[in-house]
Amino acid sequence: MSKASDRIRRTFVVAIAAFAFVFHCRDVAYGWGDKGHRIVAIIADTHLTEHARQEVRQLLPVGTTLADAAVWPDKEGRRITDLDQLHHVSIPDHASGYDQERDCKARNCMVEALKWFTSVIADAKAPINVRLIALRYVAHLVGDMHQPLHAGRREDRNGTDLIVNHRAQTNNLHLFWDINIVDMEVGSAEQIANRLEAGTTVKERTQWQSGDPKTWTDESFRLSRSHAYRLGESMDLSDDYVATALTIVRRRLAQAGVRLGWLLNNTFK
Repeated sequence: MSKASDRIRRTFVVAIAAFAFVFHCRDVAYGWGDKGHRIVAIIADTHLTEHARQEVRQLLPVGTTLADAAVWPDKEGRRITDLDQLHHVSIPDHASGYDQERDCKARNCMVEALKWFTSVIADAKAPINVRLIALRYVAHLVGDMHQPLHAGRREDRNGTDLIVNHRAQTNNLHLFWDINIVDMEVGSAEQIANRLEAGTTVKERTQWQSGDPKTWTDESFRLSRSHAYRLGESMDLSDDYVATALTIVRRRLAQAGVRLGWLLNNTFK
């Protein structure tokens, strides 16, 4: 790493640490919503090695869990509005997938942010409060990355400008996938996480423990184009559309949980 890059890194670390405890919280739902992010983190926790679990516990405040950490960026973390762009990336329809030079030139998107925050967690020389913030963002961004519309189109702001309806529910397309579909699952976050975990095979979990932020983002990009954006002429979502979306969401939540656990295990080796 060059001296200039190291200086930028240290400056950013200090800025995060300083601002994260100054601004007042705005209770706004983003990403999968609290329920989805908690599901991902609960699944991830079941896949942590004992060493990784101990490392996570040492970073987390007493009495908090990895699930609490995963929702932090959409709560206290939103006090720093400059970090809002880190929760998604926009990719053109004609692309084959994510391209850093085209889609994230300033490296201010979820793909590059996840890479950077992961490196901060692994840096034993970084201040512990900064490593804690990095852990919170890693736990959160892996979840965001698996929601298809977090790799959506710039023209409609990743689906937030598209208003859709389903059975008397009206929301923008992005939040419909973030929250409404997840809420169709019966039970608490823990109950759903246990159910999703029980519904995956050892072979599936093994296959999912691979890839990197670009790979996982490309999966979401393809899903957003193959299904999420396939609205037809009407903005009224059909039951078939929603049923398929629910199947996709269940799988993406399970994949995100398995991969978050795998990523943390590798980071804390």
